[in-house]
Amino acid sequence: MQRRSRCRGDSYYAARILIITISCAAVVVHFFFTDPLAHNSVQKTITSKSKITDLPLVNERNNDDATTPSDSATKEKKPDGIEKQIEGVDTGSTLNEAIITLNNTSPSTLCRQVYFWGGGKAGSSTLYFVLTQGPGGGGNPTNTGPFVRGLPKEPCQGSQWKRWEALTKDTNLCHGGSDSNSFTHILNGCPRETSVQYARKAIALSDDPKFLMLIRDPVDRFVSFLNDEVRRFGSRMNIEEAAKRPSGLGRRLAMQGEALKNLLSVVKDPKQILIIPMESISLNAEGVIDAIMDHVDGRRWKRNETEVMNPNSLKVNVGSTDDKYVTLSQNTTEILRNKFRQDVQLLESLVGKRFSWSSWARNEDANSTGEEEEAKNEAWLVASPASG
Repeated sequence: MQRRSRCRGDSYYAARILIITISCAAVVVHFFFTDPLAHNSVQKTITSKSKITDLPLVNERNNDDATTPSDSATKEKKPDGIEKQIEGVDTGSTLNEAIITLNNTSPSTLCRQVYFWGGGKAGSSTLYFVLTQGPGGGGNPTNTGPFVRGLPKEPCQGSQWKRWEALTKDTNLCHGGSDSNSFTHILNGCPRETSVQYARKAIALSDDPKFLMLIRDPVDRFVSFLNDEVRRFGSRMNIEEAAKRPSGLGRRLAMQGEALKNLLSVVKDPKQILIIPMESISLNAEGVIDAIMDHVDGRRWKRNETEVMNPNSLKVNVGSTDDKYVTLSQNTTEILRNKFRQDVQLLESLVGKRFSWSSWARNEDANSTGEEEEAKNEAWLVASPASG
């Protein structure tokens, strides 16, 4: 009787050990198959039709791991930061699994990489969301290619850059097809990097990355930056006084000639860079989008996808309604123009074209070709730099 009781006890403890072992194994398997950065070669099959719901905007402030208040308040942060909700698929499904479903008819490949170059305060958020979500923007995503959507918007430095590096090596995000559901490119929307070091980091990840450089009147750009600090981020600075002494990130974004010079010192071919004046998006949004697709060797959208595009309805980062947008006095405007004049001249010499707003930066004796020829020279939408 004592031996039988001991056997029963041994069986009871053996059963408990077995249950614990199975539970631990289940946890490991669950993590392995639900974190795309832990295992990028997951080949799960999703038979139902999938649709990706996009993440909210990450702001352009100098904070690489920033999230919107609504994001942090309403959902638990996931390990990889890019988990998606997918219709018809269990909530544990990942972005990679959804992309695999959309791309399951073509061989996988590495995504082609495209970078913004110092795009902050020149329409970068608007352009990013148009390219990755389609003309409908975040509320009505219509675009299914060529840019993967739902990725972190601003992988500039730190942990976000490490995630970006992992995505550039992921063979499940993109494939080589040319149909309307093809994801072939990933877009790094970092709006504030303009250094030689950052350019070298991008070049190291790809033999032929493409760059999009948004250009704006540097005075307007710097004033927009200062208003952003007040209206979005709560600074109590006096904008009129602060504008007289440009410094920091705002000044760096406004020094566009210097930024382009840095990039040209690293890229192999100036044709890797597309210069996009901010006003071109308002004048001809369809033409700008077509030019970008041609520049990155991506599939152009069908005409019915762009013909109703209204960039004015897609504006983001509008700031507080309590603080009015501050414009500068003529005296302070002239102070800024004097500080940025030589950089604008450098920018125009590198691009090989004049900008519609840049007459204030030119020497008086250099404007002798006549109004007609000058207007003809300025009538351009996008361009690559004239030389490296």
